[in-house]
Amino acid sequence: MRADLIDQHIAAMTTASDNLLRQMRDEGLTYRVSVHPEDTGTMHVRVRALTPEIAERIRRCLSGTGMRVAVAAE
Repeated sequence: MRADLIDQHIAAMTTASDNLLRQMRDEGLTYRVSVHPEDTGTMHVRVRALTPEIAERIRRCLSGTGMRVAVAAE
């Protein structure tokens, strides 16, 4: 895949994820979303004060993106 398309994909998926997680952010969730150029099929979500319930809620929220979701504590 061309580098410019990879960059566009990463930007689009990051923006889409932020939009999908907006309600949780408004509820006080502190997180960081990233997609790495070497693995554009996985969305990495790093969360402050992560609990199993929050991790599951994030996975459900992002399940329709067509990407694997890796949730980890920050």
